[in-house]
Amino acid sequence: MTTIDLLLHLDHLDLAVAAPRAALGLALRLGARLDALYVADLPATAFSLPEAVPVQLEETQRRVAEAQAHEGVWRQTLETHGLTGVWRVSQGDTVQTVSQAASGYDFVVMERSQQRSDAPVGFGSVSRSVFASGRPVLVVPDLAPVASIGAKVLVAWNGSRESALALAAAVPILQKAEEVHILDGSEMNADLLPVLPPPGLVDWLQRHGIRARIDTIDAGPSHAAGPAVLDAAHAQGADMIVMGAWSRSRLAQMVLGGTTRHLFMHGDVPMLVAH
Repeated sequence: MTTIDLLLHLDHLDLAVAAPRAALGLALRLGARLDALYVADLPATAFSLPEAVPVQLEETQRRVAEAQAHEGVWRQTLETHGLTGVWRVSQGDTVQTVSQAASGYDFVVMERSQQRSDAPVGFGSVSRSVFASGRPVLVVPDLAPVASIGAKVLVAWNGSRESALALAAAVPILQKAEEVHILDGSEMNADLLPVLPPPGLVDWLQRHGIRARIDTIDAGPSHAAGPAVLDAAHAQGADMIVMGAWSRSRLAQMVLGGTTRHLFMHGDVPMLVAH
């Protein structure tokens, strides 16, 4: 029997908000193990002022001790949902810690604040963890309702390497989903991006036991694709978007805009992304 392992990153101890709810819901849907990793962030900039270092270290140690005392709450939460997993506490740089820990997991779940800026988009801790971890990351906007997760899934497909990685990672979710809708925008990028080899997307889905409705999308200019994907997710009532992240460089997205940038800034639906 295949075991799926999920890692939930936390920088706070509130388990009632969107990201923990999404992680618990996904673990239940997949029959997965769910570990939580609380990171008391201590970035390198904390040492830029020598006189502030003792205060920074003391505050970090306080957060670590508080988090360690929270282990019983996590265990009780897992037991309530009939799940297994452990509670892990660490300190250090969030991106480095999450990326190292993620190597043994199938999915990472991270919360992204829509109020606390991740700007410029593509260079915040969640964005950099997507790049550095090499794992698919479920990015959960902190304002997402998360009434369900993985029941109605929208796949934004553009034929890129990143899009293919996200689609392959999502197979266990798509196989259990009640409704899968694929927006195929690969024709818009046919001259620039590789696509799945013949016989293509339909055959690939069938071979993986995924039933999906596929619609071709022509959003016009590339900067219009993001709003089109989000509008389609809302129209479907999707509780998850699956997409590749940054098929163009982060710098190009900053200057020219892009689907990833738009959805990270404005999306209110959890996104399973891969790069």
